Amino acid sequence: MPSQDFSSQPETQESKVLHALTNNILPDEFAPQPKAQLKQSELTVFAAQEIIYKFFINQIDCSASEVVLQQFKKIFIEQIAPVNPTVIQALHVIIEFDSQQEFNNLFKRCCYILINNWIGQRKYQLARDLIKIISQKILSEPHPDNCLKILRVWVTNFIKTQHYEDLKLSVFKYGDYHPLENNWIFRYQPYLLAAQYLDPQNTIEERQAAQLLSQQLKDKYKFDLAMYTSRSQSPTAQLEKHHNPTLLGDEALRLIKIILVKQGSLNYRNLANIFINQIQNITYKQFKQSLINYLFYYKHNLYITEIDREQIINILESFHPENDEETLTASLHLRTCNYLIKSLTVEHSGEPTALFLLCAAQLNPLTLAILMLKIILISAYSRTYLELCLARLIEYYQDKSAAECQWLINFLEVCQIALTIYEKNVQYNLVNMSEKHQEEQLFVDLNNCRVFSQHKQIKPEKD
Repeated sequence: MPSQDFSSQPETQESKVLHALTNNILPDEFAPQPKAQLKQSELTVFAAQEIIYKFFINQIDCSASEVVLQQFKKIFIEQIAPVNPTVIQALHVIIEFDSQQEFNNLFKRCCYILINNWIGQRKYQLARDLIKIISQKILSEPHPDNCLKILRVWVTNFIKTQHYEDLKLSVFKYGDYHPLENNWIFRYQPYLLAAQYLDPQNTIEERQAAQLLSQQLKDKYKFDLAMYTSRSQSPTAQLEKHHNPTLLGDEALRLIKIILVKQGSLNYRNLANIFINQIQNITYKQFKQSLINYLFYYKHNLYITEIDREQIINILESFHPENDEETLTASLHLRTCNYLIKSLTVEHSGEPTALFLLCAAQLNPLTLAILMLKIILISAYSRTYLELCLARLIEYYQDKSAAECQWLINFLEVCQIALTIYEKNVQYNLVNMSEKHQEEQLFVDLNNCRVFSQHKQIKPEKD
């Protein structure tokens, strides 16, 4: 294996890295907010909320799922006393407090308590039924009882919030996951869900549901891509139509081959491992210089213009210059990689950066995708931050049509493929099937190459 001049980050506890992720890197709107002291009246509301939470948790353990769903409907939609009348009394306390926000907190958390349980049991239909119950027409009908009238107004108002949109996002089933024609952004749910489960303002149940669904969607895409790659190269491929999880058509397979050809004999994962091994006990300034060499390793031709390269060099050199003579730490490593990702994607305002528009819209989007890939291969925790930045870009363009955002969709598709074929537990290999010896060929004919994918066992990390 050739020696590379890149000059393992020291192992660190996951809690330390996640602490750095939350406190040093996430956008300001996701920074944890200090909790105000509760007033006496709020203590009463808090106690009432706890009664209702515990009721549903107990019902999950003691009752059939269908019964729990009906209990939810009786309490929040019909306001019919359940087996435990204390729950209705607790709900009245919250209504009398006259706070839509406190009700939203209660209602949202109760929904996620149920949804998380049903998703864990693969009872997806019940989760969708809960969404239907919330949006029933009865909510808009007048009622003589003042408490029920207020309750219906609050539920109606809840439906108009982002909380409800996030709730619907959490219960999509894979079979329903083809909404590009109607709303293109939902195709990229894993990125949007990352914004949910990283937000400390969301409840634990909401964050758990978002993280679970995001991982399930990633796993399904990974499986579908591997199956498509395998079956589309079979002798019967022209006779049979195989499910393609991408929007790139036949170009998807060709793109995978191009990525694997670009890596050469020293693939991106091996290159990342060499880099990690060479940055032990070096200064922060040396790390940034080595990072530049790693990102623009000449054998991995990324079609980066000299202007782009200079911009990225300036971004790195101007980041925390006061730490240049210090020994590299895990925190500095993570923050630098995340800052670079941010500079290549989205501003604090949510607008795309100039570098992103240049690389994704004007140049080859694969160039930017490979840069992203190389960054997360040397900083595993940066993958979540990348997903958060992509979510911000998607949200910025969400009101535009798929036709207007075709350039962005194309980049997201390319990026998704590049990240997927370099997942930890999969390995894609390109095999030249030509009868000529590889060294005798002036260039690689992709038509003579086949892609093989295999599942890899991941060794548990040592504490």
